[in-house]
Amino acid sequence: MNWLRGRLSLAALVGVALAGSALGATSTAARTTRTQAQSGAISVGVVAPFTGPAAEFGTLLGAPCYAATMLINKAGGVMGHKFTCVPVDDTGDAADAVPNVTRAIATVSNFDLAIGLESNTAATTVPLVNRAHIPIITTNGLVAYDKTKDKYFWRLTPADNANGAAFMAFAAEHGWRRAAVVFENNITATGNLPGVLAAASKLHTKIALNLTIPADAASYSSVVERVIAAKPKVLVFSADPQSTATFLSEYSQLNGGKLPPMVTATDALTPDFFNAVSKAVGVHYITHSIFLVGSYFSNTTPAFFSYRKAMFTDPHTKKIAGVITTVGPPASAFDGINIAALAMLEAHSTVGSVYNSYITKVVAATHGAQVVHTFAAGKAALAAGRKIQFQGVVGPVSFNKYHNFAGEFAATVFRPNKSAVRVAIISGGEVSQLLG
Repeated sequence: MNWLRGRLSLAALVGVALAGSALGATSTAARTTRTQAQSGAISVGVVAPFTGPAAEFGTLLGAPCYAATMLINKAGGVMGHKFTCVPVDDTGDAADAVPNVTRAIATVSNFDLAIGLESNTAATTVPLVNRAHIPIITTNGLVAYDKTKDKYFWRLTPADNANGAAFMAFAAEHGWRRAAVVFENNITATGNLPGVLAAASKLHTKIALNLTIPADAASYSSVVERVIAAKPKVLVFSADPQSTATFLSEYSQLNGGKLPPMVTATDALTPDFFNAVSKAVGVHYITHSIFLVGSYFSNTTPAFFSYRKAMFTDPHTKKIAGVITTVGPPASAFDGINIAALAMLEAHSTVGSVYNSYITKVVAATHGAQVVHTFAAGKAALAAGRKIQFQGVVGPVSFNKYHNFAGEFAATVFRPNKSAVRVAIISGGEVSQLLG
């Protein structure tokens, strides 16, 4: 059973269905002229795959939406409006994403914030949402958005090429300077490759083999034989859970039970990945030799404790909180929702075309600004007439002129109980230098 459908059904996620619902129609044209007199809940559209092979990513993004909106609503909402999460299924396929997102823009009442818009579909979905004047807190890693001019685009996660460079920085730190690079043939995985190659050159790491594999093949034995022959000290790898399990199982069988360490992305910090890979090659390998590298946040800040508590409190998220609270994209989405809600308060409007420009104001380190770590604290400070600087789970945020913020990186490993623990931090400055 698909993990999302088994534990977090779409109906449970928001209590509504997008198609044929009674949410009320709001056309794109009307959206740009609405005033703050609108009534009803503010809809946070979670644009992500909720069906198809990448459905677990919808779970990763639905969970922080639940946690953030629960805390916002507990604090009284924004100008009398509660927040609710609405799934918009992009299926991980651009052909399905365009009509589904277009329909949501046209039919979802008070669709005033979007999160997600992941790499597989961002090239087609971001323009749709941007044209509708809906602020976007995206988790996509497309390098094309490093210098975007889309006004409503905001990214608190690194681009894919930066992740690739971080993979190699971690491998080099451990002395693994002969790598086999194997990526599944999809835009999210292969987007890491430019950073991998740039960093490998500067780190004097030998790329023994650079291969792309199809998803969910019945066998990868011919590819595995080539990789074994290349004698890598590390696998730099990115693929879906079942493809990874098949590849590693055949590698073990063809190499006398021996497997090199693997560096992969934090997107793989899911129960499906743990279950598939541990079944194929054992729990010891997945907990001791697979290192998941991605964006970093501190687990000792006031914002983190609020985030973690919310995750373990909400009945829809507490079963997966142990994994979710170690992964960068969900934390960034959680912070992004809080930032947008505070920007609405600062702007005295919930309309995207009005509050969008206030997003930088509520995170800026301006003179006299009160540092706040939660929506409730920020709301109270704004009500008292103070300027604020929101510092959430990912820490202080400083958007560049393209509305991008990358931050630091970290390596994480699974624990036997399927939770995860951070084992290393990789400097964002080092990653930038490797890409420069």
